[in-house]
Amino acid sequence: MVRPPHRPAPTASRRWRTAAILVVTAVVGAGGCGRDADIRPGDIRTYALPKDAEPAPPVAARHEEPPAAASPLAFDVPDGWTDAGASGMRLATLLIGDPADKREVTIIPASGTLEGNVERWLGQLDAQASPEERARAVAGALADAETVDVDGTAAKVVTLFAAAGNAADGEAILGAMIPRDGASALFVKFKGDAAVARRERENFIRFVTSIRWKPSP
Repeated sequence: MVRPPHRPAPTASRRWRTAAILVVTAVVGAGGCGRDADIRPGDIRTYALPKDAEPAPPVAARHEEPPAAASPLAFDVPDGWTDAGASGMRLATLLIGDPADKREVTIIPASGTLEGNVERWLGQLDAQASPEERARAVAGALADAETVDVDGTAAKVVTLFAAAGNAADGEAILGAMIPRDGASALFVKFKGDAAVARRERENFIRFVTSIRWKPSP
């Protein structure tokens, strides 16, 4: 026995089209071919084929900056500076002048010596300096370092300029090292325009001397 070939089941859209054709054919056939058989507007039915629903466009997620954390340190904020709180490795961030200018003073706990950090900071100001020039600059900065008292601890403050010197359009670093124990210290740093560094140096020193740990709750 020969089986008829298998035909796939018609889809929903094909069934709709077939039904529409049958309806129109039936209307035409029922009226004959005379003048009375003309298709009248009421004899035609309109069918709308359903469309697949389109997915709604994804809603863009709003990015919100996490709020700044409270610093574990207490300090006096100089006039014209803004306390921007703590974040990540920064125990505190302060902004000099207009916050939009991003003139940051940071406090970060780290290991290392003052000499090693001064050498690294000078490298940030003048990466092209020779080892001999770098060594002379480090020695001069350490000789000129100012010793200040920070809550009973002797701390060092240095002022570093790029090789261009004290030119107003150059860069400078104000840095301080506050020892915590034999292996770590708090490093306070500002890197920016030399003119700002010279203008804010006294405020920087007063800020450093005011730093102290908050009492445990």
